[in-house]
Amino acid sequence: MNRVTLSIVGVLVLAVVGFFAYQQQSKQPQTLQKVTIAQAFEVFLYAPLYVAQEKGFFKDEGLDVNITTAGGDEKAFAALLSGDAQFAVGDPTFVAVSGEKGQPGKVVAAVLRGVPFWGVAKKPSIGTISTPSGLNGYSVATFPSPSTAYVLQKKMFQAANIKSNIKETAFGSLLVALDTGAVDIALELEPNVSTAVKNGDHVVYSLNDYYPEFAITGMTALPSYVEQNPEITQKAVNALQKAMTYIRQHPNEVADFLITKFPDVPKDIAKNAVQNMIKAGVFPSDTVITKAGWDTAIQARLDVGDLKKPASYENYVITKFSEQTK
Repeated sequence: MNRVTLSIVGVLVLAVVGFFAYQQQSKQPQTLQKVTIAQAFEVFLYAPLYVAQEKGFFKDEGLDVNITTAGGDEKAFAALLSGDAQFAVGDPTFVAVSGEKGQPGKVVAAVLRGVPFWGVAKKPSIGTISTPSGLNGYSVATFPSPSTAYVLQKKMFQAANIKSNIKETAFGSLLVALDTGAVDIALELEPNVSTAVKNGDHVVYSLNDYYPEFAITGMTALPSYVEQNPEITQKAVNALQKAMTYIRQHPNEVADFLITKFPDVPKDIAKNAVQNMIKAGVFPSDTVITKAGWDTAIQARLDVGDLKKPASYENYVITKFSEQTK
């Protein structure tokens, strides 16, 4: 009996020691992989990126993400080329624009899908513009070339075969230009659109009506990085997918968070802006860059001369990470 008792005690001791060893090991901080994401701008529109960080979705995937602001779509992609960032968030067509110069990139996920620009007017005499020809006689403020806003607005003028009347305006100054009468229409983003409407302005057109499927904002990386780091790439895309699901399921909570990041935005404006972008499909349900969206975005770049030849979906877009999100 003594041997049996000793054996039982020995087993119990080993079990207790093993349990406490496991507990101690589980308390050890997880080693996170450091990743830098260069965003084109810090804007309300990039909510999926901010939600992925704020809600801990990047950390859940084992990533320690540092978000930097480049100051432009082309500058965000340049951060990849310089090695300052592993991923860039901005206009995905810049991988093709850079590719014509011998420095291609890959689009690994959609961040936004659908054109998030609305034409806002102050003058009551400017009514709803239902066709591009309705722009005749009006000036429009957009972000400076080669921004997506400038490209699409120029394309709208071209579609009507009328001379472009675009006033390139610094980010954050479009509504000022509208208020002072420097322009007739401001091509704006949310939450500025909701702010303008609350202040008495009115929406006269939505570019989303012209481009319902458009690769507007994506997460890009260099081909060499994706090839060498497929697991990290997958983790980053997983986190974005979790954020997109969260946004659609908890829009009011997302608005509450965004006003802490953008304190100048009132709560009612934030909630309206989030709902508006969900309704328009700007905040997508998944991270897939579709072929239709890519081809439309590339055609816009071709039409205004930013690209000399078509850029194939297969050469520049990787869908497997989005398809494998969990």
